[in-house]
Amino acid sequence: MTRLDDGRLARGPGLSGRLALILAVLWLLVLVGEKVAGQQGPSLLVLIAFVLAHGAATLGGRGIALFFAVTIAVSFLLEALSIATGFPFGFYVHHAAMPKPLGVPLIVPPTYAAYGYLGWRIACTILRCEEAGPSAQRLLGAPLLAGLVIPGIDLVGDALGSTVAGAWSYAHPSGFFGVPLTNFLGWIVTSWAMIQAFALTEALFDRRMRHAAMPLRLRVLPPLVWLVCAVQFVPDLLRATTATASIAGRTFLVSDIVESGVIVVLLAMGPPALAALFVVLGSIGTPARR
Repeated sequence: MTRLDDGRLARGPGLSGRLALILAVLWLLVLVGEKVAGQQGPSLLVLIAFVLAHGAATLGGRGIALFFAVTIAVSFLLEALSIATGFPFGFYVHHAAMPKPLGVPLIVPPTYAAYGYLGWRIACTILRCEEAGPSAQRLLGAPLLAGLVIPGIDLVGDALGSTVAGAWSYAHPSGFFGVPLTNFLGWIVTSWAMIQAFALTEALFDRRMRHAAMPLRLRVLPPLVWLVCAVQFVPDLLRATTATASIAGRTFLVSDIVESGVIVVLLAMGPPALAALFVVLGSIGTPARR
């Protein structure tokens, strides 16, 4: 426990921190199993559980609950708005076989929250504003940077999900293997909006939830997990065949979709993750700020 300036005690990571480490390893094992089997499994659910545990260890229970509540609400509203009006992603339809309130599958908002948390943590690490408390970097800088970091995961996922798997479809397929520019712009807007909303909410209502500096083992996890998220598509490239996928009168090799996705994902997700790791490793031996 660490005593804050106002005399209160800030809790360390404790049980939640250990659980986060366990879930990170479990997520990796499940993901590897999925890649070996060549089919999707519960890795996304395990990733969401890891984010919840990591958030509980670093933000506290109320803090991570606030993060999920805000990011789920914002992402759901913008997804539903786009389905109805075309803003900000463009017009599209989800085809997932699950409940879809206002056209949005239930798994979509928690997925935004999980990836949003990882991208936000990376942005906070790069900008050195990991600790809660009043800070222009945490309030304005981190949401802007996170808005550009988070969409990196979308660069290959949407092309595979729409053009190959048919999990959703766009009214006007174009651009990146059928994924229009508006979709990626929508990801940037949504990623920034949900993190900005959390930053403002945290600053207004969460002043009592300040914690001690995170230990190294927890600081390195978000960028490491983000790197794994980037390279997870490499096995798909290794097993890609000459199968084709057609959309809007155009036919693509699935292997070309995967290869192009791997190229852009590594370039989009690798640099911020490595930058965050270098910041963390560079801080070893440096006295923690209070």
